[in-house]
Amino acid sequence: MSTRSLRLAGAIAGGAIAGAAITYRAFAATPYSEGRANEDGHSETTESETGLPEGTLDLRRMAQIARGKASDHSGEVVLLPNADFDISKSIFETLTSPLTRMLISDKVGVVLFWSDKAEQKIRNEFSVVPRAPRFDQPLVDFMNTECDFAVEHADGSFMDHLKFCYEYSFAHFPERSPRVLLLHSIMGVGSNFFPMHRSKVPALQALVTEYEFSQISIFPTLLRLLQGGILLDELATLSGARLQELETFSCHRVLDNEWVTVSSDVFWDQLNYQLIHLLDFLPAASWQRHMDDGFLATFTVLHSILEKTGKRRCKVDFDASEGKSTPIGQARTLISLLRRSLPNTVALSISRNTLQKFSKQIGHSLQYKLSFKKST
Repeated sequence: MSTRSLRLAGAIAGGAIAGAAITYRAFAATPYSEGRANEDGHSETTESETGLPEGTLDLRRMAQIARGKASDHSGEVVLLPNADFDISKSIFETLTSPLTRMLISDKVGVVLFWSDKAEQKIRNEFSVVPRAPRFDQPLVDFMNTECDFAVEHADGSFMDHLKFCYEYSFAHFPERSPRVLLLHSIMGVGSNFFPMHRSKVPALQALVTEYEFSQISIFPTLLRLLQGGILLDELATLSGARLQELETFSCHRVLDNEWVTVSSDVFWDQLNYQLIHLLDFLPAASWQRHMDDGFLATFTVLHSILEKTGKRRCKVDFDASEGKSTPIGQARTLISLLRRSLPNTVALSISRNTLQKFSKQIGHSLQYKLSFKKST
């Protein structure tokens, strides 16, 4: 492959490096906001009563929470380019290459138009999901006054993404705290955006439990180790029996590069949190046409790892055979056509390397250690 082709591949693959995949919005549908949808399937409130930027759930997110699974919505949605997407106001703002920024904008800047039938079905399903508790006010105050969550996610406000993760965790990982996923990005995201300064760590610790902090503090690192393929590949090659013998896991925190060690139980819970988080980045439709998507690839492997070890503790159902390959409803642009011309393995490989470069830029070590029980 030529140097020019490799550059193009790297730029296209970059859609999997910054912690977001595709912009999802519901057409002609009132988004769910601070309250739970009422009996009509509409939002009870339109503004956040907590003081945070308003978080909303679009139809794709509603469907995932209501069903507890990943779904290929082929035949239910049509994707069109979103002319209003501004990469400089998103978590991709740290990308510097003009070509990469253009290609990422093409990938994430799309709008989903849902069929009336699909919308009504999803709203009906979501209307009976139990209400999640409101965010704790001390945490809200901390996020408002001590942190910066104003940057946009790939699909609206950062709070849209955090709200989804929090609500899905509450509904389908009830044995563990949903506050972990509310705060999972506070110590760094994949594109080197840091909502909280390292000097605020003691203040954060005072607001959460020891367990919650252990999960929150390693989340950004695990995201990079999994998306970058380093840890994911090793876990995939180890047998389920061997992984059952895992005793501790150690890694460097992204925020300050501090070396931390957690128990195997905390580690497996972390992978469950990561699985839920990845749900928000899966292609909305035609999975088979997005086999070069880093999030879909990581999600598929991570789900299989948790299955083979019996460590999937959250409800995240996934059937890869649901994936469709239809081009109908997919956004068609020159960039998307170029992207499909690349071998999937090339795009995935380069996206992994690019993500690892983000850690190198800030002096963050991706070294980690899996410690197993000694044989008797």
